[in-house]
Amino acid sequence: MSQSAGQGSVRDLERDDISTVARLFQNTFRNGQDVPGSLVEYIREVFLDHPWDEEDLRSKVFVGEKGELTGFIGVFPSRLQLEGRPIRAAFAGSMMVQEPERNPLAGARLLRAFLAGPQDISLTETANATALGMWQKLALPLDTAYSLNWLRVFRPVSAAVNAAERRLPSARILRPLGRAADAVVEKTGVSSLRVWKGATARRISFRDASENEFAEAVLLLSKSFPLRPLWDRAMLDWFIGHARQKRALGAPVWRIAESRNGDIAACYAYFGGAGHIGWLLQALCAPTIAGDLVDDLFAHADGSGCAGLRGGGHPWLTHELITRKAVFYGRAFFVAHSKDESLLQPIKSGQALISGLAGENWTRLIGDRFD
Repeated sequence: MSQSAGQGSVRDLERDDISTVARLFQNTFRNGQDVPGSLVEYIREVFLDHPWDEEDLRSKVFVGEKGELTGFIGVFPSRLQLEGRPIRAAFAGSMMVQEPERNPLAGARLLRAFLAGPQDISLTETANATALGMWQKLALPLDTAYSLNWLRVFRPVSAAVNAAERRLPSARILRPLGRAADAVVEKTGVSSLRVWKGATARRISFRDASENEFAEAVLLLSKSFPLRPLWDRAMLDWFIGHARQKRALGAPVWRIAESRNGDIAACYAYFGGAGHIGWLLQALCAPTIAGDLVDDLFAHADGSGCAGLRGGGHPWLTHELITRKAVFYGRAFFVAHSKDESLLQPIKSGQALISGLAGENWTRLIGDRFD
């Protein structure tokens, strides 16, 4: 399907476009390095061979008057359920335009084409400031609760070094100095950022888990959310399998918690390692034990040597994060749109499971390398 409008047109992504899209991705997000073959294959898999792929719900490309592909918006099909009612959903991600100053309306056209799709609800978990402005011009505001990115620092100097490495890889030579400086700060008693080793849950007991145990816990605990993915075990494994490969963020850690009577009460997964700022992929629990989960999460990440830990919006954790020295900031913004107001209510109340594995942060296009 193609939509013409002045200088250029928007149409569905085709298989022959994949290499060009990969080049556009590399130029936009990876500073124009050579395009790895693994990136080309990955873009093909997640945008054309997704298990929930539907012919009428495709990613969009912007094509100039001479037929050149100069813009793209990725569309991840999703299947949700609202209290048992199946919902067609789609997440928009990886919006990019070549030379946007020459194509100032290309991004807006791509977004409008996405919103005009057949889905019942349109979402994005990763809008940057530019993309957010486009949504807002269409009178579609961000959702504050799911847009609250947060950071908890344990070792400030090492965290600064790790942040510098993302822009300048050679900064890794400063890691030993960072560790030494943090050790000095800790010994002087100046820093109060480290997590007390005894900060463990009282009502529930956390333990390391296998990937399989974590998946089973996610399926069980997700049932408490009125708006949630229509997962079966095979589909959830597909998302977890992609997330597991994001090793640029560190090694994955799977944790689950059991109540005193042996029932599964909470679970979380994060990526981290000594000297790294770790990243929370997913955390699920009842609001009454959110404090126990955050305590265990921070204690485990600190005990593993992480310089810090960050994550996206988990509304059921927000209060506990605020009271445990987490800093909130705007980095990736969450927006949801639907003509059916009933689909938006669980999001507005923070009772929707629509982020992390349930959103788009499982994909390696966000925060991973393709070497």
